[in-house]
Amino acid sequence: MATMQRPAPRFRLGDWVSFRYGTQQVCAQVIEDRGPLGVNRRRLYRIRLDRDADESIAFEMPEDDLAKASPNKVAVLAYFKQGGLSTILQSNLVGGQNQPRVWLTLDSRGKVMPTFTADRGMIGGEPVPVQALNGDRIFAAKEAEVVTFLQTFGLTRTEAVEVIRSVGTVP
Repeated sequence: MATMQRPAPRFRLGDWVSFRYGTQQVCAQVIEDRGPLGVNRRRLYRIRLDRDADESIAFEMPEDDLAKASPNKVAVLAYFKQGGLSTILQSNLVGGQNQPRVWLTLDSRGKVMPTFTADRGMIGGEPVPVQALNGDRIFAAKEAEVVTFLQTFGLTRTEAVEVIRSVGTVP
Protein backbone atom coordinates (compact mmCIF):
# COMPACT_ATOMS: atom_id res chain seq x y z
CA MET A 1 0.00 0.00 0.00
CA ALA A 2 1.47 3.34 -1.03
CA THR A 3 1.60 6.10 1.51
CA MET A 4 1.03 9.67 0.49
CA GLN A 5 3.82 11.99 1.56
CA ARG A 6 3.00 15.49 2.63
CA PRO A 7 5.05 18.24 1.00
CA ALA A 8 7.65 19.94 3.17
CA PRO A 9 6.50 23.13 4.89
CA ARG A 10 6.95 26.22 2.70
CA PHE A 11 7.72 28.48 5.68
CA ARG A 12 9.82 28.26 8.81
CA LEU A 13 9.69 29.97 12.17
CA GLY A 14 10.73 33.60 11.70
CA ASP A 15 9.91 33.80 7.98
CA TRP A 16 8.03 36.84 6.75
CA VAL A 17 4.88 36.32 4.73
CA SER A 18 2.31 38.45 2.95
CA PHE A 19 -1.40 37.83 2.59
CA ARG A 20 -4.71 39.57 2.01
CA TYR A 21 -6.09 41.06 5.26
CA GLY A 22 -9.44 42.68 4.60
CA THR A 23 -8.88 44.96 1.62
CA GLN A 24 -5.10 45.25 2.05
CA GLN A 25 -2.07 43.12 1.31
CA VAL A 26 -0.10 42.97 4.60
CA CYS A 27 3.12 41.44 5.94
CA ALA A 28 3.49 39.35 9.09
CA GLN A 29 5.99 36.99 10.70
CA VAL A 30 5.56 33.24 11.16
CA ILE A 31 5.77 32.45 14.87
CA GLU A 32 4.66 28.80 14.82
CA ASP A 33 4.14 25.94 12.36
CA ARG A 34 0.92 24.36 13.61
CA GLY A 35 1.12 21.48 11.15
CA PRO A 36 -1.62 19.89 9.02
CA LEU A 37 -4.50 20.81 11.32
CA GLY A 38 -6.70 22.69 8.87
CA VAL A 39 -9.61 21.56 6.75
CA ASN A 40 -8.50 18.63 4.55
CA ARG A 41 -5.22 18.57 6.53
CA ARG A 42 -4.09 21.95 5.24
CA ARG A 43 -0.94 23.19 7.00
CA LEU A 44 -1.61 26.09 9.35
CA TYR A 45 0.82 28.72 10.61
CA ARG A 46 0.47 31.04 13.55
CA ILE A 47 1.54 34.50 12.44
CA ARG A 48 2.16 37.81 14.20
CA LEU A 49 0.85 40.95 12.55
CA ASP A 50 2.33 44.16 13.96
CA ARG A 51 -0.41 46.76 13.95
CA ASP A 52 1.58 49.54 15.65
CA ALA A 53 5.07 49.81 17.14
CA ASP A 54 3.85 48.29 20.41
CA GLU A 55 0.72 46.39 19.37
CA SER A 56 0.52 43.11 17.52
CA ILE A 57 -2.01 40.34 17.05
CA ALA A 58 -1.41 36.65 16.42
CA PHE A 59 -3.68 34.26 14.56
CA GLU A 60 -3.59 31.21 12.30
CA MET A 61 -3.53 31.22 8.52
CA PRO A 62 -3.46 28.34 6.02
CA GLU A 63 -0.23 27.89 4.06
CA ASP A 64 -2.01 28.29 0.72
CA ASP A 65 -3.07 31.84 1.64
CA LEU A 66 0.51 32.98 2.38
CA ALA A 67 3.34 34.14 0.12
CA LYS A 68 6.98 34.78 1.00
CA ALA A 69 7.62 38.46 1.75
CA SER A 70 10.93 40.24 1.41
CA PRO A 71 11.97 43.83 0.84
CA ASN A 72 12.47 44.53 -2.83
CA LYS A 73 15.71 46.22 -3.80
CA VAL A 74 14.04 49.30 -5.28
CA ALA A 75 12.27 49.94 -1.96
CA VAL A 76 15.49 49.36 0.01
CA LEU A 77 17.40 51.83 -2.17
CA ALA A 78 14.62 54.41 -1.83
CA TYR A 79 14.54 53.96 1.95
CA PHE A 80 18.29 54.55 2.29
CA LYS A 81 18.29 57.52 -0.09
CA GLN A 82 15.29 59.22 1.52
CA GLY A 83 16.77 59.53 5.00
CA GLY A 84 16.89 55.94 6.17
CA LEU A 85 20.68 55.67 6.03
CA SER A 86 21.11 58.87 8.06
CA THR A 87 18.59 57.65 10.62
CA ILE A 88 20.43 54.35 11.03
CA LEU A 89 23.87 55.98 11.26
CA GLN A 90 22.58 58.34 13.97
CA SER A 91 22.11 55.32 16.22
CA ASN A 92 25.89 54.99 16.66
CA LEU A 93 27.42 58.43 17.07
CA VAL A 94 29.29 57.54 20.28
CA GLY A 95 30.80 54.07 19.88
CA GLY A 96 31.87 51.96 22.86
CA GLN A 97 30.75 48.49 23.82
CA ASN A 98 27.52 46.87 22.68
CA GLN A 99 27.47 48.41 19.23
CA PRO A 100 23.95 48.59 17.78
CA ARG A 101 23.13 46.15 14.99
CA VAL A 102 20.40 46.95 12.51
CA TRP A 103 18.25 44.91 10.16
CA LEU A 104 15.72 45.96 7.60
CA THR A 105 12.25 44.56 7.83
CA LEU A 106 8.77 45.35 6.53
CA ASP A 107 6.00 46.96 8.48
CA SER A 108 2.52 45.47 8.22
CA ARG A 109 1.88 47.47 5.02
CA GLY A 110 5.08 46.23 3.35
CA LYS A 111 7.05 49.46 3.84
CA VAL A 112 10.80 49.08 4.51
CA MET A 113 11.83 50.02 8.04
CA PRO A 114 14.76 49.40 10.38
CA THR A 115 14.76 47.25 13.50
CA PHE A 116 17.39 46.68 16.17
CA THR A 117 15.85 43.34 17.15
CA ALA A 118 17.32 40.29 15.40
CA ASP A 119 14.15 38.19 15.44
CA ARG A 120 12.20 40.97 13.69
CA GLY A 121 14.82 41.56 10.99
CA MET A 122 14.85 40.24 7.44
CA ILE A 123 18.18 41.42 6.02
CA GLY A 124 21.32 42.97 7.50
CA GLY A 125 22.41 42.57 11.09
CA GLU A 126 25.89 44.07 11.04
CA PRO A 127 27.02 46.69 13.58
CA VAL A 128 26.27 50.27 12.57
CA PRO A 129 29.48 52.13 11.62
CA VAL A 130 30.73 54.33 14.47
CA GLN A 131 30.72 58.12 14.05
CA ALA A 132 30.07 57.96 10.31
CA LEU A 133 27.69 60.91 10.29
CA ASN A 134 28.11 64.67 10.55
CA GLY A 135 24.69 66.29 10.60
CA ASP A 136 22.91 64.36 7.88
CA ARG A 137 26.01 63.74 5.70
CA ILE A 138 28.55 60.92 5.77
CA PHE A 139 32.15 61.62 6.76
CA ALA A 140 34.31 61.04 3.66
CA ALA A 141 36.80 59.07 5.77
CA LYS A 142 34.01 56.60 6.69
CA GLU A 143 32.70 56.14 3.14
CA ALA A 144 34.34 52.74 2.53
CA GLU A 145 33.03 51.44 5.86
CA VAL A 146 29.50 52.64 5.03
CA VAL A 147 29.70 51.02 1.57
CA THR A 148 30.58 47.69 3.20
CA PHE A 149 27.74 48.16 5.70
CA LEU A 150 25.22 48.85 2.91
CA GLN A 151 26.31 45.71 1.08
CA THR A 152 25.10 43.62 4.04
CA PHE A 153 21.57 44.62 2.97
CA GLY A 154 22.00 43.01 -0.44
CA LEU A 155 23.17 46.10 -2.30
CA THR A 156 25.98 45.91 -4.82
CA ARG A 157 29.01 48.14 -4.38
CA THR A 158 27.73 50.39 -7.17
CA GLU A 159 24.30 50.71 -5.51
CA ALA A 160 25.92 51.45 -2.13
CA VAL A 161 28.05 54.21 -3.66
CA GLU A 162 24.91 55.58 -5.35
CA VAL A 163 23.17 55.77 -1.94
CA ILE A 164 26.14 57.60 -0.41
CA ARG A 165 26.24 60.07 -3.32
CA SER A 166 22.52 60.68 -2.81
CA VAL A 167 22.96 61.31 0.94
CA GLY A 168 26.15 63.33 0.49
CA THR A 169 29.54 63.44 2.19
CA VAL A 170 31.55 65.97 4.19
CA PRO A 171 35.34 66.13 4.58
